[in-house]
Amino acid sequence: MTIKKLMLLLSLISVVTAQLTACQSVSKAQNTVSNKITGLFGHHEKLPEIDSKGIVDISKATIEQYEQLSANLPLNQWVYLENEKQGIYQLQNKSTEGFVLSMRLNCKISSHPPAFELQDAHGKRILYGYDKEAGQIQFLLDNKNYGNPFDPFQRQTLSHFQQQLASAQVIKLFHAGKLYRFQNQNAELLSKPVSCREHS
Repeated sequence: MTIKKLMLLLSLISVVTAQLTACQSVSKAQNTVSNKITGLFGHHEKLPEIDSKGIVDISKATIEQYEQLSANLPLNQWVYLENEKQGIYQLQNKSTEGFVLSMRLNCKISSHPPAFELQDAHGKRILYGYDKEAGQIQFLLDNKNYGNPFDPFQRQTLSHFQQQLASAQVIKLFHAGKLYRFQNQNAELLSKPVSCREHS
């Protein structure tokens, strides 16, 4: 009787061991497949790097990498995003609160009007260029009010605004009772050509 119990116990142990080995093999296989899939979708790929001048080449970036880069833009400075493959050049400044100001002062296509765009932290456009339905927009450079220099009926103020913008420390944008504040670091990037739209 003891031999029967011992044989039964040994057969149970071998069944349990076989099952454990199979589970471990499946688990290892799952990890290997998971790592390969993760590698395919670029989770281990390096994000494009912003150089010391604030310029980043996004020509080879995937959509996911671009979104990740946008979410992690350095705060309070201008960043020049260039995509030579698609001919798109952007200039963005992200505030501490996550608002993004894009300036389009030197358009690659000279017939396109200069403009700006303000987005919230989720990428939703709040203000842009000259929107007569938006109400009054005021730009302040170091607390000096320039009104809306992008108003097409006051183009002479835009050139003066551009000159002052090059040396300003702080850009403020006031609209509908809200004040948006941006530091003007890497201001030399404001002279770089950017992609503009025919109509904002």
